[in-house]
Amino acid sequence: MTPIVAWFRSLPPNIQGAAWLVSGGFIFTSSGVMIRLLSEQIESVQTAFFRAVLSVVMLMPLMASGKVRPWTSSRLAGHFWRTVAGTVSMVLGFYAVSMLPLADATAIAFSQPLFSVLVGAVMAGEKVRWRRWTATIVGFLGVLVMVQPGAGSLQAGALVALANAAMVAFSILLVKRLSDSESPLMILTQFAIFSTLLLAVPAIWVWRWPDLWGWTLAVGVAVSATVGQYFWVQAFKAGEMSAVAPFEYLRLPFAVFVGWLIWGEMPLVWTYIGAAIVIASALYIAQREAALAKERRLAAMRPTPPAKPVP
Repeated sequence: MTPIVAWFRSLPPNIQGAAWLVSGGFIFTSSGVMIRLLSEQIESVQTAFFRAVLSVVMLMPLMASGKVRPWTSSRLAGHFWRTVAGTVSMVLGFYAVSMLPLADATAIAFSQPLFSVLVGAVMAGEKVRWRRWTATIVGFLGVLVMVQPGAGSLQAGALVALANAAMVAFSILLVKRLSDSESPLMILTQFAIFSTLLLAVPAIWVWRWPDLWGWTLAVGVAVSATVGQYFWVQAFKAGEMSAVAPFEYLRLPFAVFVGWLIWGEMPLVWTYIGAAIVIASALYIAQREAALAKERRLAAMRPTPPAKPVP
């Protein structure tokens, strides 16, 4: 173990989690930059196909060594439908980045926790109390502030970004259902394989050969997306969700800076105001989730009172 690794592991768990998440946010922003640059040469669905294929290539050593055996899963149907949702969200996300300023696409993506509340209540039957409903409604008002539908400025890219956030929320629900019996590596591998198969025909339909720079970007997208996902998982493995999650929103200033540096973009003031409302709502929802989870843990630890003797 190197001194740097030893020092990092000596830090408090929540500090480690924050460091993983901030680093992952920078990597995801870099991935967004490469996706947008690559969109100048090929369609986003082809970019998604490249990412899927290269993910399979990177996972092949693990499959060859037997560390993951996708053919042994008993829940192939669940993996297939999770991949459908995840692949649709991936393609929508790639299109959103190519159609919108980087900061706007990032800000709208932060509405995903709001959609998760809706998906959990409608499709999973989760009980949502008035506090979280209120925070969700306020959050969607923040989304309206960002996209300004009544000002004649509602772009197709904003609708695509919102659809992406909704599909991500649905995909997360399906991942949660799979994770009760499937390992994260199995879920990742099945996604890579199924998404390659699903995207093959659409990608061939719009196929264009990128140049050397385009191939470099395609590899960069696949590697950065995979590494960023690993950092994201490590962040929540190391620290508490309620303490670590707020650092994810540092992706917005990263995106603003990079968008200004490369394309000279500066978001409108409404983007900042709406993003602040959405982030505040999402943080409140996360805090409520953590508080309720703590209450459930404490309730489970309380001893059951002995039954009263029958007279």
